[in-house]
Amino acid sequence: MIDQKRINTLKESVDLTAVIRACGIDLKQSGKSYKGYCPFHEDKKSPSLSVTPDKQLWQCFGCGKGGDVIDFAKEFDGTDFNTTVKKLETYLPEAGKKTKKPVKKKKKADPPPLTPAHYKLLQRVVDFYHTAFNEDGRALDYLYNDRGITNKSLFSDYKIGFANGTLLNVLPSDGKTITQPKELGILNPKSKEHFYGCATSPLYDSNNNPVSMYGRRIPETGKGADHLYLPGERKGIFNRQGITNGTVVHLTESILDSLTLINADTRNTIPCYGTNGFTKDISRHLKQSGITTAYIIFDADKAGKEGSRKLVPILEEEKIKAYPVTLSEDLDINSFFDPTATNPAAAYNDLILIATGLEPAPPSKSEYKPHETGFYFTACERHYEVKGIDRKNNKLKATVKGVTDNKKQKKTKRFHVDTVDFYSARSRAFLTRGLADLFGVKEQLISEDLEKLLEYSENYQPPEETDQPQSQKITEKDKKEALSFLKNPNLLSLITEDLETIGFTGEDMNKLLCYLAAVSRKMSDPLSVMIQSRSAAGKSCLQDTILSLIPEEDFIKYTRLTDQALFYKETDALKHKILAIWIFDISHIFSIKNKKI
Repeated sequence: MIDQKRINTLKESVDLTAVIRACGIDLKQSGKSYKGYCPFHEDKKSPSLSVTPDKQLWQCFGCGKGGDVIDFAKEFDGTDFNTTVKKLETYLPEAGKKTKKPVKKKKKADPPPLTPAHYKLLQRVVDFYHTAFNEDGRALDYLYNDRGITNKSLFSDYKIGFANGTLLNVLPSDGKTITQPKELGILNPKSKEHFYGCATSPLYDSNNNPVSMYGRRIPETGKGADHLYLPGERKGIFNRQGITNGTVVHLTESILDSLTLINADTRNTIPCYGTNGFTKDISRHLKQSGITTAYIIFDADKAGKEGSRKLVPILEEEKIKAYPVTLSEDLDINSFFDPTATNPAAAYNDLILIATGLEPAPPSKSEYKPHETGFYFTACERHYEVKGIDRKNNKLKATVKGVTDNKKQKKTKRFHVDTVDFYSARSRAFLTRGLADLFGVKEQLISEDLEKLLEYSENYQPPEETDQPQSQKITEKDKKEALSFLKNPNLLSLITEDLETIGFTGEDMNKLLCYLAAVSRKMSDPLSVMIQSRSAAGKSCLQDTILSLIPEEDFIKYTRLTDQALFYKETDALKHKILAIWIFDISHIFSIKNKKI
């Protein structure tokens, strides 16, 4: 048996960094510590192994393993304790050389128990970091663009923050106000921000008090550990309220993974603090919330698979049925839900089914076909027609008609039709129940169909019209005849005769006035006319007669017009054109001046 003195000598005197480098691991200095790629799991994204020479300790923030020099050598070589000790003794200073006796450092004291004053201070820090997150876009850009958290309301719901160094500007340099942040670990002993450069997430206790905080370093803020917590025992839970209304929970390896699931509408999720970070606090909350089923979705590396395997018996001891969910090699939840992937939500649901021993449903065949007022959509044997798509006031309304043809019972087609606001959960729920009854399928399947209908409705564009009248060029012969007609001294009489020839007799003055207003459309200051008379006096006939002499591309005719309709017209849309409006018993015919509307 190896005595304790011999073991202590190894722990204190053997150079930990030398041992690690001798194993072929490249270490780079980062402040007072060193960083490198962990050899105990697939560590490809960023170095997660941290070595602190002053304390002779190492820790991996990816797989959670750590310890002293003996622990590292034993884990790396896969040898027993005695063999490992003998090997490490070769790293001791040569006999006869005096070595400095290691100075025993005082054990760092655990943070004090939290008081109401600590809760209040931590809440103020949470609020301050959240304000900084909204004002300094770097953390938002990282989460939104790099990690695919596209639902920006989640940042507010979960008080996501950013420690960008501005906290020091609002704290005094002495007194209790600076002492308490150091007690909590918000500030380190050198009065620097512990989470500097990190996107932060508060962790809450059962009374909704912030009791801890997590920080994820964003790449552009410099070097340092990628994952940080407040010093001391892990306390608090992220998304505590997410599992209070069900019996199922999705356990992830990190807070960012859970945020990704929430972003994908799987809200009943809680993160552990690494592969070995399932705490008693989390276990207690699962039991109190009535959880009976847990899906474990850790990273698809060696550490994640091992951590998932170890967590299963722990959960089952608490009467919670546990199912490890297998991701593709080297993926985590955040990369699985890549925005460029094809329907990752459906693929994730298939993984859940596979984890429970069930076969996922075969992919459904779907077909989309647009028409003049909407589109047709078919999913398996479920046929939909969507029309009357209307976007206004943050609403997306449409008429949805589901049609089924029950060939087995040789019955005529049955249908269900309703108007739905796709942006209203309540409206979709009513339609879902009706369509599920029509097609005889589960509401979950109809909900998936409605998600596709919503997406198609958002992107719908009416087909472009191809039969618009095209203007014709006048020939030289017609041009000469027209000029000769215009120079006739009896021009007005000729116009009146022509109008009678096409069927409108009498009212010579009115005919001429309307005709002159119509042809003035080409002038920079055209005429406008309002025709007002009793009902059935021939106003519409006069208007239609005048318009029959005008090329079709030069006039627009309306029977009703809102006060905002012209506002939405494009610039110069009515330039040199006639706008003819029939309003109840008043008929207007006028031209638009040569200027913007």
